[in-house]
Amino acid sequence: MQGKSMIQFLMRTILACCLLSSTAAGTAATADQDENAIRETVRLYLHGTSFNIPHEINQAFHATARLYLDGKNDAQWELSGPEYAKLFSQEKKGQFNGRHGRLIKVEVSGKVASAKAEIHIPQQGVRYVDVFLLKKIAGNWKIVSKSADREPAAPRHARKVLLVVSNVHQYPGTKVNAGNNFPELAYTYDAFRKAGYAVDFVSPDGGAIPLEMVVTSDALLKKHLYDSDFMWALAHTKPVSEVKADEYVGMAFVGGGAAIVGIPENKPLQDIALRIYEQQGGVIAAICHGTEGIKNLKLSDGTFLIQGKVLTSFPDAFLNKESPIYKAYPFSAEASIKRHGGIFRHGANGKSHVEVDGRLVTGMSWESSVGVAESMMRLLEQ
Repeated sequence: MQGKSMIQFLMRTILACCLLSSTAAGTAATADQDENAIRETVRLYLHGTSFNIPHEINQAFHATARLYLDGKNDAQWELSGPEYAKLFSQEKKGQFNGRHGRLIKVEVSGKVASAKAEIHIPQQGVRYVDVFLLKKIAGNWKIVSKSADREPAAPRHARKVLLVVSNVHQYPGTKVNAGNNFPELAYTYDAFRKAGYAVDFVSPDGGAIPLEMVVTSDALLKKHLYDSDFMWALAHTKPVSEVKADEYVGMAFVGGGAAIVGIPENKPLQDIALRIYEQQGGVIAAICHGTEGIKNLKLSDGTFLIQGKVLTSFPDAFLNKESPIYKAYPFSAEASIKRHGGIFRHGANGKSHVEVDGRLVTGMSWESSVGVAESMMRLLEQ
C-alpha cells in the first residue's frame, strides 16, 4: 500500500472508530435519559398517591392505561387511570395519607419498560408490591398498565434504614483496587428485609458502586448476587443530595476498603447521621471499616459521638501487614477509634462480635453483619 493510500486508509479507520465511539456514547446517554424519565414517571405516581394529588397520578398514566387490582373477597378490580386518580380526590389535596412508597427497580428494553415499587400503609396493616408496564409514547414515558399484590404487613414495614456505601474504586495514591464489602451488604440487607424493614443505599455520588469479597460459594451471597432487585439497588445507589434524613429510623456505615475514602469527611452524610441520631432518636451503626464513617461525627455539644463509647472494628491484631493492600495503603481502624476517644474492644478472628453502647452499634467484621442488624432492630423496637 502506497503512502497516500495508507494515509487514506488510516483516516477512514479513525473516522469509523470515532463514529462507533460517538454512537455508543449517544446510546448510553439515551438509556440514562430514558431511565431517569421512567423514574420520574413512577415518582409522580408515588407522590401523587401519597399526598392526594390526582393530576400527578393522571400525568403518570397514559389516557388508556388499565389497572388490575385486588378488590374485596379476592375479587378482581379493573380501573382506568382517571378512575384510579379520582379515588385520591376525596381527601385533602397535598395532605399525607399514610402511604409510604419507594421505587425498587426499573428495567428498560427499547421503548418499553417495567418498574416495581413497594407501598406500605401501616394504619391499614397492608403492604403492596406494584408492578408497572411503561411505554414511550410521543417521546414521553407513561404507565400503560399496573397490577399490585397485597399482603398483611406489620408496622415495621413502614420503617426504613439507610446503608452507607462508597463510590471509590482505588486507594488514594495507588493503583490498588478498593470496594464495598459484599458480604456485609448482602447479610445486613437480608436481615432487615426478612424483618420487614425497607432498605436504601446511599453513596456520595450515587449510582453504581465497586464491590469486593464477592464469594459465590456462600449460598446467601450467591442468592443476592443473582437477585435483580438487590443488584439494581447497588447499581443505582441514592446520591447523598437526594436523601431526606427524616425518612429513616437508622443508618449503618458498611465496610470494605472503599469505606475509608470519601466517607469520613463527607459533611452531608455526617449531617444526615447526626439528624437521625440526635433529632430523631434513631440508631447509628457501623460494620468493620465502616467505623471510619462515624469517627468524625460531632454532637451538638461539640464532642465526638464515639467519645467515651465502646466500639469495635477490625483490630490491628488481625491485620495482614504483608498483604499488597496494607503495604500500599497501611491503615488502622482501631487507631482511628482510639484517636477520637472511643474505647476499642474486639472478639475472636472470624467470629461475630458486636458492641452496643446506647444507640450506637458496631460490628468487628463481615461475620458481625447480621448481629449488627439485629441489634439495631432491637433498639428500634424497644
